Amino acid sequence: MISRKRSKLPYYFGMYIILFFAYQIDIVYANSSWRWLTSSPRELLPIAIIFTLAIEYIGIVVFGKVKQMNWRRTKILGIIIAANIASFLLPFVMRTIAMRATSVNWLEAWEDAFGAGPFYIVLFGYLFITILFEIPVMYGNLKKHTMSKKLLFRLIIALNIVTTCIVAVLERILYKGQW
Repeated sequence: MISRKRSKLPYYFGMYIILFFAYQIDIVYANSSWRWLTSSPRELLPIAIIFTLAIEYIGIVVFGKVKQMNWRRTKILGIIIAANIASFLLPFVMRTIAMRATSVNWLEAWEDAFGAGPFYIVLFGYLFITILFEIPVMYGNLKKHTMSKKLLFRLIIALNIVTTCIVAVLERILYKGQW
């Protein structure tokens, strides 16, 4: 007896059509440009930096079990400032390099990095960039001054998650744009 296998091609094609129409999430507008209905989130950047520095500084000083060291609080603040400035600026530098292809000069590319698109300060990959930059700087410099290295490591990650989420939520509430 010869068995005939039925082709599954119509089944897959039908499922593709159903899924294609069911999951139309993104809308694309050709030949349009982004504009902020409110001001740009760039205005939030200084406030976000100060807020983040304060939360991380207080968290590490209060919960980090940092031992006595010379100029302890000033050193901790300096380390936190260096790590945060690097992590805040890196996404904008990367975006500026990407915008350089369509901009006249670096200054215009820097301006476009903030205003020529729906670019919030905190995007999806920002948390990973932040953790990648801040853990080596902060943990590397403070681990010899803590009574619990494991606690310090976890604290740095937790503080970065908290501050990143707060900034992301605030900027999406305060700043709106449209195509």
